[in-house]
Amino acid sequence: MIGTVISQCLNEKKAFTLPENRLNRKFSKKKRFSISSGSNDDPSDQKEKTPFGYTRKDVLLIGVGVTVLGFGLKSGLEYVGFDPLQSGNVVQLVMVLGLTIGWISTYLFRVSNKEMTYAQQLRDYENQVMEKRLEGLTEAEIEALLEQVEEEKRRLASRD
Repeated sequence: MIGTVISQCLNEKKAFTLPENRLNRKFSKKKRFSISSGSNDDPSDQKEKTPFGYTRKDVLLIGVGVTVLGFGLKSGLEYVGFDPLQSGNVVQLVMVLGLTIGWISTYLFRVSNKEMTYAQQLRDYENQVMEKRLEGLTEAEIEALLEQVEEEKRRLASRD
């Protein structure tokens, strides 16, 4: 095991990784602990972590895609035999309703999963507070905390 996990620490919600090789040496306050989200924190991987729709290129692709979809629907309706004016109205109605319902559904999805801006800012703040609290602990307090965590793990494992 590369590190010891301090789970359910202080506010019983966060998990922190404390590498074993750091326990037996002195280290600076800045590099004492890091909050691990389970992913690689390498800056070169930052572009890969950006979800679709958050770059200029993605926004342009979405805009071009919606425009092509609209023209495609209009051309398809005209090919089937609709009047050009009527097909334009139908496509406009379908696109506006579709985009509006789609946008509202993404908002409801973010609200239900608590992925809103305020909730994310609150999680970031809590992580920073936990990091500061861990930076303030002495090595003896860290070892005591690790022992408590290991004891609780054994107690929970024996219960199962």
